[in-house]
Amino acid sequence: MDSTGDAGKEDDDESSSSSPSDEVSVGKESGSETIQSALDEFRVKWKQELRKDGSPSGSSSPHREKPRPSGGNAGLENEKENVSIEQQARALFLQGSELERVGKVFEAMRLYRKAVQLVPDIEFKIYDIAKQQDHATAGMNLEMEQLSNELMQASLEDDENLENVDLVLRFQSLLAKSGKLFESASAADKMLIVTSAHFSDLPMEVILYILRWVVSSELDLKSMERFARVCRGFYLLARDSEIWKRACVRIWGVNVGHLKGSPFGTWREMYINRPRVHFHGCYISRTSYLRYGENSFQDQFYRPVQLVEYYRYCRFFADGKVLMLTSADEPQACVGKLKNRYAQQAEILHGHYRLHNDEVIIAIQRNRSNVQSQRPGRKKEIAGEYGQQTFYLELNIVSTAKRAYSQLHWKQYSMVQLRNNQEKTTVFELAPNKYPALYFSRVKSYHQESEGPLK
Repeated sequence: MDSTGDAGKEDDDESSSSSPSDEVSVGKESGSETIQSALDEFRVKWKQELRKDGSPSGSSSPHREKPRPSGGNAGLENEKENVSIEQQARALFLQGSELERVGKVFEAMRLYRKAVQLVPDIEFKIYDIAKQQDHATAGMNLEMEQLSNELMQASLEDDENLENVDLVLRFQSLLAKSGKLFESASAADKMLIVTSAHFSDLPMEVILYILRWVVSSELDLKSMERFARVCRGFYLLARDSEIWKRACVRIWGVNVGHLKGSPFGTWREMYINRPRVHFHGCYISRTSYLRYGENSFQDQFYRPVQLVEYYRYCRFFADGKVLMLTSADEPQACVGKLKNRYAQQAEILHGHYRLHNDEVIIAIQRNRSNVQSQRPGRKKEIAGEYGQQTFYLELNIVSTAKRAYSQLHWKQYSMVQLRNNQEKTTVFELAPNKYPALYFSRVKSYHQESEGPLK
């Protein structure tokens, strides 16, 4: 047998008789090479993409758009961008102002132009911000100054016994040190430039004339007391002796007297402690009693009883006039009728009053007349059944623990009737159930307007 043929046969047998493990190892080597090549390609592509993202905007490589935020995030992003642009413009403008301050005008104009291109009204915004900062700084300094003054004043007041101190003298001494009666307490009022003047800039004569309008011709002294609670300067102005003197003269007239011979030290003390009536409301009394009727002709044991209830209203004016109304209506419906001293309602009686010591004397007249026609188209006024009636009332002015001069007690009540040129006087018996005391009630609407100053 040929040796060469045997050798080729052996090669064929070795190749055909190779094990399965050898075939698997070959497959693994080929698969690993494929994965490695894929990873290398991925790395290459990834590096290329990184280079594209990091390339400048002027390069020819394509540029990917960033994802846009949705919903409310878009508004926030826009606002941040606007704020950043405004900050850039503000920085450029401030740099330009610094350059202009040192004399580099052309460089400053270049920065100004850039700032205006970013934000057209950047100059006004910078001015507003600077103004707000100045106001805040000035307000803080003023508050610190006021706080230190208040602390100093509080320490002084703590050391001082204020039980028996005359506030007028105390305030006068404090204001004499400052040199001003009152001044604006707000920092904005001091820094703000306006055309109108502050109240403290008015002359003293004008302020006192305004105060006379506050008191008014109706003697609204309650409003002046509220005026005195504003500050120390107003407190001193409300103690002006001329105003209180005019108020006393308007109330008591020729019987006002003089301070030297009176037990009062000031005109204000006379007004407060001397008996008088109030003008910022009306005096009201409610009367109720039982009225028995006649026995029934069918049943002699039946007798009707009626409950009678009505109100009596009395309002005084500073010029000596008085209005009186008797009605069954509640006070809410009647006090408005007494607001005008020239009320035209037929049920309202007009009269005058005078003060004498602790008494008020009232005279009210009522003229009842009937109108009858004697001929067609002509009317003649004829005296009525009751004729002309004049009522005279004397009431005592009484104070209570809560309010001074708040009650009027009946002392005397009479009526003079003129009929057919004959007078008839009737004196009424002042039973407590028919003539109860009148209690004062304040009415805010009476002094809402001032018709004239105190004269």
